[in-house]
Amino acid sequence: MTLVRQRRGRFNDAKRTGDRIRGIDPFPSAFEMLFVTESVFEETQEIFERYDDQSLSFTDASTIALIERSDVDAVLSFDDGFDGIVERVDPASV
Repeated sequence: MTLVRQRRGRFNDAKRTGDRIRGIDPFPSAFEMLFVTESVFEETQEIFERYDDQSLSFTDASTIALIERSDVDAVLSFDDGFDGIVERVDPASV
């Protein structure tokens, strides 16, 4: 939503994106929300430390922990910091 707001310059576009992601009427529920629990946080710390030689943010490390734990195929991201760690799909390619 932050990216949408930055690129579009309008709060309502970002809000609509959030509503769509969460499946708020009139949008259908299409995504499963994943949350950082205490155990995921611990895994995030391990991943963050494992890749200390890269510019991996803690947020990116939590995304990787959730991907690995939830058997997600790939991350949809402009951030090439995921490359070589998990499969990444560049949004510009879809």
